[in-house]
Amino acid sequence: MKILAISVRIPEEGKKGEQVLSFHRLSFLAKRHAIHLICFGVPDQDAAAVSRLEALGIVVQLIHWNMFEAGMNVLLSVANHSEPFQCALFNSKLFRHAVECILTTWQPDAVYAVMVRVLGNLNIYRGPLFVDMVDSMGLNFSRRVTMEHGLKRYAFEMECKRVSAYEIYVAHRASCSFVVSAVDQQFIGSDRVRVLPLGINCQQFFRQSDGSSDLVIVFTGNMNYKPNVDAVLWFYSKCWNALKEAVPGVRWVIAGSNPTSDVEVLRSDQAITVTGRVPSLAAVINASRVSIAPMQSGSGMQFKILEAMACGVPVVATSLGLGDIGAERDRDVLLADTPESFVQAVQTLLYSYELSERIGNAGLRYVNANHTWDTLNAEFEKSTIATIGNRNIC
Repeated sequence: MKILAISVRIPEEGKKGEQVLSFHRLSFLAKRHAIHLICFGVPDQDAAAVSRLEALGIVVQLIHWNMFEAGMNVLLSVANHSEPFQCALFNSKLFRHAVECILTTWQPDAVYAVMVRVLGNLNIYRGPLFVDMVDSMGLNFSRRVTMEHGLKRYAFEMECKRVSAYEIYVAHRASCSFVVSAVDQQFIGSDRVRVLPLGINCQQFFRQSDGSSDLVIVFTGNMNYKPNVDAVLWFYSKCWNALKEAVPGVRWVIAGSNPTSDVEVLRSDQAITVTGRVPSLAAVINASRVSIAPMQSGSGMQFKILEAMACGVPVVATSLGLGDIGAERDRDVLLADTPESFVQAVQTLLYSYELSERIGNAGLRYVNANHTWDTLNAEFEKSTIATIGNRNIC
């Protein structure tokens, strides 16, 4: 079967959530199907990622993202209340032309789209369409609105309405759509959207030792992603001083690409390390006693929680951070939603080897039982590609 895949970013391990998900999705599908991928990218910067995909038999076509065209599209979309700014930003004449050429000359049996942002470049297509929404951007913006003020809050409210309506439109246009969390599915409110959780590469994330003996906590994630920045700043302002007082010698590692200036400034505290991009997140996690996910905004499912669990490192998360992950509270993970309870949970894990070991082991068992990529991708294929022959929808 021939599949045209379209994405804003190139699928790649170790990058943003949708890039990791689409990399594993396409890696699995490429074993049995012919795949042509069109995405935005820069040949020099993305050469290694292109090579990894081509080694799997995937044809990769990179499109230059034109910043001027994107800016004009966003300005024009102000008057078009049905188009989210998220989509206007990635509408591209070059991308649309590339898609139209492949649809005409190669005639794929189906199109696989990674997130709704890219769908403005698929206007002429009416065949089988499968969309990995990943999470609900409408839900994401609805949560971020409450943390903004003034004109920024107004813009977020506007985008929340637009993207929420667009997600419903996509759900009914597509043959089948997927999100990683039932919370996101419920927010979109369409029974044509299925839940398929995130997987973990257990060959990359695994327990490498019996646990760190140092009093180190870790937060991982892309550090120019606003919900991650919000989480770090919340923990710093609400919890960090109290934790340092309760646990003398504690250190905090913030590991992830592209830290913002708000995060970079935390380096002034000698007990805090802001790493930027690291060669191995798994190594950083394994060198820590506790992983934290004090999320205050965002949507979808948190890779950071699953990755820490896969390394056997105990996790303290907020209820919003845990979201739809089916881990059991006080068995697989510790939950805390106030600064006081968060500090207490982290302190207890740092000082109790027995509890830390028990929570870490339980989290590891949970991930191995529920979040392996091969199992989840096989379910994706069963729900989509295998149904094209008889034109069923999920």
